[in-house]
Amino acid sequence: MRSISFSFLFTAVLLGSSTASPLRKRAYGVTTRASEVNGQTFDYIVVGAGLAGTTVAARLAEDSSVSVLLIEAGADDRDDSRVYDIYAYSQAFGTELDWAWSTDQGKTMHGGKTLGGSTSINGGHYTRGLAAQYDAWLSLLEDSDANSGWDWNGMFSYMKKSETFSAPNDQQKAKGAQSNPDYHGTSGPVQVTYPDLMYGGPQQGSFVETIVNLTGIEHSADTNGGGANCVSITPLAYLTPVEDIRTNWLTLTTYHVTKINWKEGSSPLTASGVEFQREGSTTKYTATANREVIVAAGAIQSPALLQLSGIGDSDVLSPLGITTQLELKQVGKNLQEQTMNSLGAKGNGYDYGGQGPSDAIAYPNIYQVFGDDAQASISKIQDNLSSWAASQASAGVSQEALESIFGIQADLIINGNAPVAELFFDSGYPADLGIDLWQLLPFSRGNVQITSADPFTQPAVTVNYFSVDWDLDVQIAACKLARKILSSPPISTLSTGETIPGSAVDGSDDSWRNWVSNGFAAVAHPVGSLAMMRKDLGGVLIMPTDVPDVDIDTTCTPVTGAWEALAHADNVGGGMVKGLLGTLPSKFQGLATPEKNPMSMQLSHEEVVVGCADGTIYVMNFVGYEYQKPRKRVVESPVMEDEGVGSESGSES
Repeated sequence: MRSISFSFLFTAVLLGSSTASPLRKRAYGVTTRASEVNGQTFDYIVVGAGLAGTTVAARLAEDSSVSVLLIEAGADDRDDSRVYDIYAYSQAFGTELDWAWSTDQGKTMHGGKTLGGSTSINGGHYTRGLAAQYDAWLSLLEDSDANSGWDWNGMFSYMKKSETFSAPNDQQKAKGAQSNPDYHGTSGPVQVTYPDLMYGGPQQGSFVETIVNLTGIEHSADTNGGGANCVSITPLAYLTPVEDIRTNWLTLTTYHVTKINWKEGSSPLTASGVEFQREGSTTKYTATANREVIVAAGAIQSPALLQLSGIGDSDVLSPLGITTQLELKQVGKNLQEQTMNSLGAKGNGYDYGGQGPSDAIAYPNIYQVFGDDAQASISKIQDNLSSWAASQASAGVSQEALESIFGIQADLIINGNAPVAELFFDSGYPADLGIDLWQLLPFSRGNVQITSADPFTQPAVTVNYFSVDWDLDVQIAACKLARKILSSPPISTLSTGETIPGSAVDGSDDSWRNWVSNGFAAVAHPVGSLAMMRKDLGGVLIMPTDVPDVDIDTTCTPVTGAWEALAHADNVGGGMVKGLLGTLPSKFQGLATPEKNPMSMQLSHEEVVVGCADGTIYVMNFVGYEYQKPRKRVVESPVMEDEGVGSESGSES
């Protein structure tokens, strides 16, 4: 099956010829010295060093005749245990490694501000979505894309191609780990396995047995074959680094790309390079792209960078003194995010049987979450799609467009068994026995919008949590189910009783509503802010057939789903890189092998915007992976001033 092609609804390209320029002797590896970049020309400039950016940079650099620059706002923190130690999960939150975007209702959305991006600070769980959700994506695209392969079957091959799966050993099997070899690959860059120290106590198996008994949900040996409506013991994923073998690739850290520069008078709009700056300094630097600029800054920073560069809604940009280069009002709209609450019970002293991490996850559908109240919830959806679309219209292109999208989403929920909640069993948080839960398919829509021309001012991130009240219904119903699980055998035999929320919730809907609304957190799973769908639906990204084949992943995902960001973007990311390399010799196409990947990370949403020399801009989304502590090696060759390297105008180096 052929790859998926797509481009922006606008055209914006890079300056320069389609042939690579000879590589001058320059620094390579990882550096913080702006002098090694300022005034220079590279064939490719990649903005953002999450999995998306590092994967694209690594693949491009396989061709030794091209030069690649990767720029990351955060530092190289690979020697920091908050990055490489999976058991240190959450310790990076609220630190210098975290963008910590402020959102409405006083909630904070975490995102990795470090080499590896959000992939370096998240949890690393590896589950794929429901096949029907991937298939439904086609209905948001043009009719001509019906046979494009942008469905489960088309993506599944990339999922497996990107993966090297290690089946559970006898010890892991004894602790509940299972797998289906037909769902996995054996030679890709993503290492997928079960942890050696996975829990072997009674708690995870008891969670699985209890939710099966209560809801009838399937206990699946392996959730990665498209049947996400199940409960399963799930694996983790990671990558390993080797950045020192590519001397044509330079990564600059601790500098923000503050603007995309455009070729003066170009039609179509043509990117010529980028401007970058260190936070706290007034000194600005530039680098020129001979071929392409690729923006991989994530679901929040990517639309913000486009807006700062003059691509977006002129009603937003003009009052800030930003000249609108391209009117595209939907940039930053259609944002979706999930909401989390955690319930806990005190244990009776049972033995955890290991160190973890926790890896038992359930994805129940509407019938399993709501039980006897499911039909009432279904009727509420069917009766209110139009009014919900009207209430969210300002975060989309129109009421009519959102009503069409909501109709597809509703059909998945009602008829497609799409999971509506995730219940993550958590040994030791927020109590000895814990369940973290979030609703998966919110109808609420938000946006990302800059409020200042200062690139170091965070954009306004408005999620509009629970602005469609059905989203709150799901969260409450999931909490009720979690309480029922913790109080039912066999897991209740491990507990002395619920402690969170405990007596704070008396069981009434009003009591649950108050507790959920006042205590939820953002899950940090944002999607949709540069969506791939038809223009009339509010898409920023479309799929024409006259550009090189390209595949994508999560930030362009128009509707969120039942997957860990990791495995969903993993698939799309790999194929997209293949498409980006479509103009290179065929030997460079396809996924990178493990030994050629630059670093190791865990999955999170990353967005990639690619400006190409054929007159198009691509937007791609990736997921990253948590670092497994690598051997850090930085190689910097002397920069030769007589080879045309621009001098640095500032004092930073």
